[in-house]
This record gives sequence, C-alpha cells and structure tokens, in this order.
Amino acid sequence: MDIYITTRSYGFPYHAYPYDFWRYEIEDMKKIFSDFEIIKLIKDHEAPGVFLKAKKISNTLIDLSNIAIYSMILDRRTTLIPKLSDMPLQRRLTLELLGRLKNSRLKNSSLIRILRLLSS
Repeated sequence: MDIYITTRSYGFPYHAYPYDFWRYEIEDMKKIFSDFEIIKLIKDHEAPGVFLKAKKISNTLIDLSNIAIYSMILDRRTTLIPKLSDMPLQRRLTLELLGRLKNSRLKNSSLIRILRLLSS
C-alpha cells in the first residue's frame, strides 16, 4: 500500500487551525520513514514543505523517540516524544492532573474531558 504525505517545513508560518505543532525537513522524513520504501521525496517549492510517496515494505517498526524535528510550540528542534520538562507549564500541569485523576472515581467526569482537550 502506498502512502502520500504533504507537510510543512521550517519557514512556513504558524497557523492555529486545526493544529500546528511540527515542521518537517527532507532529512526528518527519511529518518521517520526509514522502514518504508521511499518512492518520491521532494521539497515543495511554492511554500516551505515536503511531499512524500512511500510504500511499507515490512512489518518492522522503528524507534522514533530520538528523532528531533522543529516544534512550533517550543520554537526549536526537539524529539517527537518530548520530555515532560520540555512542555509548556499549562500542558505539564494538565497532564499531571489527568494522570492523578485517571485512577480516581471521576473517570467520566466533565473535568476530565475538559483537561483532555486542554492537553491536546
């Protein structure tokens, strides 16, 4: 099965809707899709971005935890799975509160639904 992806690179302006977290470069896409056969990987010359066409060639999964890409939230390159200490304070506190409430009797409460929205 082929996949087609288009994404923005560093230099593309921030947009609030629907969400805007990351910027990907050609080298980032090569690392992220290293377990795929990359059929085509080119820069978008009209707006900073990347186009990818790839095919999954095996059922292997790669570890993405050490791949650093540009974060619009942190305004720097960071790993795809950020450390809690790298997150903005509001998100850290929200995730901490969610973690504490997860095992409580309030599992289906409106508060938990609101906190999940805040942390996404």
